Amino acid sequence: MSGPDDREQRQERRIAAAFRVKYHSLDQLVVALTHDFSRGGLFMRTPRLLPVNAIIRVVVELPDGGGELPLVCRVAFARSESDAGASGKPAGMGVEFLDLDAERMAQLTRFVTDRQLDPSAAVAATARAPANVLVVDDDASLRAPIARALGDRGDRVREACDGLDALAACLKQVPDLVISDLQMPRMDGWQLVRMLRARPSLSRVPVILVTTLIDDEARLRGYRMGVDDYIGKPVAVEELVVRVDRVLARSQRPAALERHALRGDLEHVTLASLLSFLAMEQKSGALFLVGEGTARLFLRNGAPVRAEVGDRPVGRDDPALDRLLSWHKGQFEFSDQDVTGADELQTSVNALLLEHARRADENTR
Repeated sequence: MSGPDDREQRQERRIAAAFRVKYHSLDQLVVALTHDFSRGGLFMRTPRLLPVNAIIRVVVELPDGGGELPLVCRVAFARSESDAGASGKPAGMGVEFLDLDAERMAQLTRFVTDRQLDPSAAVAATARAPANVLVVDDDASLRAPIARALGDRGDRVREACDGLDALAACLKQVPDLVISDLQMPRMDGWQLVRMLRARPSLSRVPVILVTTLIDDEARLRGYRMGVDDYIGKPVAVEELVVRVDRVLARSQRPAALERHALRGDLEHVTLASLLSFLAMEQKSGALFLVGEGTARLFLRNGAPVRAEVGDRPVGRDDPALDRLLSWHKGQFEFSDQDVTGADELQTSVNALLLEHARRADENTR
């Protein structure tokens, strides 16, 4: 009769290989929990491939010295380097957890929720040099609170009464950021953006437009021109500061990483409008989304050909893709690039959105 030690030895003999997966930050772990662990598996980028159904051990390293979580897994699929080149997806293996029960998931969740940022790290993360900001509005009473809010926190603020005055100020001294009204005499906000983007010395200056009534089509036109963000009137100081910090942080990236990106906020432009615009323009490239998680949509000549939520590829009828199309908050960035590989979705943007609307209507009823 075999005892517990015998059973453990047999299980050890079943293990074909061992792998380690390390999450370097708490944010990476959060995305993995919601998009991988909760679905019972994960994808490992590795050139070392094993046969489907092979049993392996995966040691998950938690961030910030949080320890390790050993898991027994089954190989669900393997993608070789040659398959990766043909499909445009990374080489590696998809594995299914065999022993990740509800109790261990709860432990992981508690690890995330109990984790707190060290106050000194928070101060270091938010510390930055004062920014040189140009505030543009023909109404001095509307310029003043913006200038005061930024000046009170240490930024160097200049003011301009319209687009022409602002352009002259920018040519005299290049600012780190321009915050401009849209409707102004002599030169409005749209014209100012065009003038800035047409000049090499000013083409990378971030611009936030302050406006009231503006539709998705107009916002998309602005993003295409190079507007970095929008803020509504009346201006809420707390929201203004958050948006200024976000735009300034994004502007610090090297020019080589920009790749003619179209960037914006899903609170200003719906995902449906954005996809319709990309389809109408017959764009090819990658749409990166950060909202309830992370996702990527790949388009070729305006048609969606591949979708990934987290690190997991999703099909046209996958509930994860349906949830993605419902995102109303977060940021987007579309980069022009060649998209190779098979068309995995076999649909158009219009058909995808119509099917999503039909399902939403059914759920409402």
